[in-house]
Amino acid sequence: MSPGLRHDLVGAAVLAGVFLSLLAAAEIWRHFGRPKPEWTRKLVHLGGGVTCLLFPFLVSSPWIVLVLALALTGLFAAAAHLKLLKSLHGVGRPSRGAEYYPLAIFLVLLIAGERTWLYVAAVLVLAVADAFAALVGRGYGIVRYQVQSSEKTLEGSLVFFLVAFLAIHLPTLLMTDLPRGVTVLAAVLVALLVTGFEAVSLDGADNLFVPVAVVVVLGKITRKPFPEIVFQNLSLLAIGLLIAFLVRRMPFFNVGATVTLILYAYGAWSLGSWLWALPVFAGLVVYLLAWLEVAIRQTKPAIRVRAVAQALLGPLLVMALANGTRAFADFYAPYLGASAAVLALALTEPLYRLELARRRPWTVGAAAATALGCAFAVLPSWLVTRAPAGAPALIAVLVLGTTALNLRLELRQGETPVKGWTAARFLLPLAVAGCVLVAQHLGVTARWNPG
Repeated sequence: MSPGLRHDLVGAAVLAGVFLSLLAAAEIWRHFGRPKPEWTRKLVHLGGGVTCLLFPFLVSSPWIVLVLALALTGLFAAAAHLKLLKSLHGVGRPSRGAEYYPLAIFLVLLIAGERTWLYVAAVLVLAVADAFAALVGRGYGIVRYQVQSSEKTLEGSLVFFLVAFLAIHLPTLLMTDLPRGVTVLAAVLVALLVTGFEAVSLDGADNLFVPVAVVVVLGKITRKPFPEIVFQNLSLLAIGLLIAFLVRRMPFFNVGATVTLILYAYGAWSLGSWLWALPVFAGLVVYLLAWLEVAIRQTKPAIRVRAVAQALLGPLLVMALANGTRAFADFYAPYLGASAAVLALALTEPLYRLELARRRPWTVGAAAATALGCAFAVLPSWLVTRAPAGAPALIAVLVLGTTALNLRLELRQGETPVKGWTAARFLLPLAVAGCVLVAQHLGVTARWNPG
């Protein structure tokens, strides 16, 4: 056995022993001290996170970390199934956070690589910010807001932001040679974004998304010059204020749905450009107008965070491919096609409440939804960039087909379109994007270069 492997195995054994000792201490405290379940859970959460800060120094192989992470995840999942480890699973809400936690540590360690400061910042946010936000929010929170079926507090979110800022800023300042202004504004931007992620994450998913977001976004933004970081902070503020202004009088747009939309719009702006964010704002405007004018006298239930995330996931995947491959000209038309399909499918419910569309859903309803979806998701970008007409025409035909097909599938199940976001509604926009991409590859339509 090589000295390096021996060192890693000893380090992993030490860390595993600390983790198991924390679990044993939490169980003993729960049994004899009878504290609130949230306290024992946060003891393991906080203590485990602080212990994980030692991984880069005790274990050099990420694969040994993976084995340890999978073992702990399996232990936590089995304990939840068997109703054991009440110190972790005794909270009165559904949560898979304990299972996500070890996997998040592995992913953060893998992505950060040699940049130890990124790993330290992410783990501190995961361990400290989340624990303090939960304890303060549940103990002292007064201003509450709805996310899906659970409540969160403004006080908890503010504490999360403040602790996350310090957890990000201090490692960035002390472990790198970046200028102080860069470390401060980068920490502000990343803390704002992960506070949003934490606010809208469901069933403990923040334990996975938040630390990964810290590593990815912080690693990217700190490579930018100082003026660009200032611009990104101002952009996030402006996007948040604009969306909040647009939805302020729409009772069905609760805080959770609004924050999800802000994060998506900023992602489109940051990963692409303002041309990638344009369909988001134009689509939001027509969606709000449809409910305001078409169904103003009819009740609209609150939009759920999960439905918003599922609806936007298709265009987001296309946008992520464009950013990852840097082939923005190849993926812009597919992105617009997916965005137009999502908007058209979302408009079928308010349009179906019109008597004419209800009588002839596959002609009037599908055509109206397609026309509005393409007019607001595709037409503005086409007019600004003066792109060839082939791609918009193809998108319109594809969106019309997918909207009509989806209506036929959903109306077979009842008298009105299905509420929420079904598997078909997720797959059809991706199918539109794929068809547009193939058409570009075959030369049927020209590539749409957003500039």
